[in-house]
Amino acid sequence: MDLLKQNNSSFNSNVLNQAKILYVEDDELIRKETLNIFENFFKKVYVAQDGKEGLDSYYKNRDKIDIILTDINMPNMNGIELISKVREEDFELPILVVTAFNDVSLLIKLIKLNVSDYILKPMQMNSTLKVIDKIVTNRFNQKLVFKQKNELQIYKDILDKENLVSETDLKGIVTYANDIFCEVSGYSKDELIGANHNIVRHPDVSPKVYKKLWETIQSKKVWKGKIKNRAKDGTPYYVKATIFPILDENENIEKYVASRFLITEDEEERHKLKKYIVHQKSQQIKYEKQLQEDFDDALHYAKMQKDKQVANFIHELNEQIKSLRGKNSDNKGRILFLENQLKDAVDKNENMVKNYQEKVEKLHTTAIKAAEEYQRIKKRDDIITEKLEKSQEAIKTLQGYIDEYRKKISNLEDVIASYEKDKAKKSNT
Repeated sequence: MDLLKQNNSSFNSNVLNQAKILYVEDDELIRKETLNIFENFFKKVYVAQDGKEGLDSYYKNRDKIDIILTDINMPNMNGIELISKVREEDFELPILVVTAFNDVSLLIKLIKLNVSDYILKPMQMNSTLKVIDKIVTNRFNQKLVFKQKNELQIYKDILDKENLVSETDLKGIVTYANDIFCEVSGYSKDELIGANHNIVRHPDVSPKVYKKLWETIQSKKVWKGKIKNRAKDGTPYYVKATIFPILDENENIEKYVASRFLITEDEEERHKLKKYIVHQKSQQIKYEKQLQEDFDDALHYAKMQKDKQVANFIHELNEQIKSLRGKNSDNKGRILFLENQLKDAVDKNENMVKNYQEKVEKLHTTAIKAAEEYQRIKKRDDIITEKLEKSQEAIKTLQGYIDEYRKKISNLEDVIASYEKDKAKKSNT
């Protein structure tokens, strides 16, 4: 009795190669033939010959099993009892049943137990593998979404602890502000939430900057840049900001999220260095100008007075020139050092901001993918639920036809019995 002749070489799945299945079947021949095939597709196959053994295997490997495939009619513990026990521990684990599809009440029980799908007897292996692949793929995607949600929460916690984070609606009204944003801006959450985000806008910033910012995020792109803001008490502070739109399942903008990296100290230090460099360069020009004037005066005097005193004066002037040139050279070196120091500080800050922005962009991309995957799985689950409901209605209708045919057959049997009885009486007479 070869129940699994079907060639399975046409089926290929990378998902099943990562999956672990619990297979429960009491028929030894079917179990062995199916196991030989499953071992070629699944990473691990846990096998049991009845419901009790299957339940023991589930308890032992519950954290490893990705799907259960079980028969219904089995000794010791049937499939319904097995599934009920599993559902007490995990209501979401995918379970697939093998059924003859002739009992409406049984299928209704299976639906209530959140069974993923059913396989009709005799089991066609290629179709079975496709159904399992579909269910396991959904399972893996759900795990991925759950994992991504956890990662998003971790990213959010990190951002909340280290950066100024706020959210606004489509009109720029603040709907969320974290503690650091409140602390730096000087506003309380009650003052910020419900107010327009321009409450922290500094008048020194050109309106063109904000115009470009809004054009970027309204076109569903990420805006990055340095912004000068103003706290409640008028104190300016600088931030390196990343602002990105959050999209819903229909790709419409739902809200805007801004995360800012405080760079006030770096900006103030850079301004101080710039002022010092400008001062040193102005001093250099002043020394050179004074030097030239003194030399011109000495040269003019030397032409007018030809004596020893003039010669001494010029000698002293030359010494002064050497001293000033030495000082000028030192100042040039110091200016060069400060310019390099400024460049290093700017490069360091830019690298920090670049790394931070890459993390934020990764967070944004991950959030969009997670939302898309979640909506796709949700729509697929809705479709499966609808199909199950339609199948249930079809089963009820089919059962009505079956009951009607059974009644007709019963009536026909009565007619045949009556005919045979009359015929026997006539034969006796």
